[in-house]
Amino acid sequence: MQKDVIIFLGSIQKDGTADGGRIEVITAGSYYYKNGKHYIIYEELPEDGGPVIKNVIKIHEGMTEIIKSGDAGARMVFEENKRHVSYYETAFGKILVGIRTSQILVEEEEDRLQVHLEYRLEMESAHVTDCVVDIRIESKETCKIDLTGR
Repeated sequence: MQKDVIIFLGSIQKDGTADGGRIEVITAGSYYYKNGKHYIIYEELPEDGGPVIKNVIKIHEGMTEIIKSGDAGARMVFEENKRHVSYYETAFGKILVGIRTSQILVEEEEDRLQVHLEYRLEMESAHVTDCVVDIRIESKETCKIDLTGR
């Protein structure tokens, strides 16, 4: 069964600045559970006004995947104490990206799912920054936020 959900995404890049390169996004999406995996699907509008980027987050035993499709395509795999490498596709070409995950925490409740990721980001095999990502998914029916602007 598919549910309408509200998705809260927060990320921090530990780059030495006061705000730590913090980004927060709240958006609507959909959720379903199939074959032991949680699927969260949502769209994002790029800041440059380009075409919509479609995102799928898959959460399953010991692993989280974020798959982006559109002008900026990527498949990021987070698995504790492992390094995964893939290409991040941009309008200017592909960039080799490495993700070395140090921590994954998943909390499941009836109408809420939370994921905490800590990882080291590499580009072309060179360390770029350490990152923290928090994902919270709540059923639209029970969430206490109004995205309509009313």
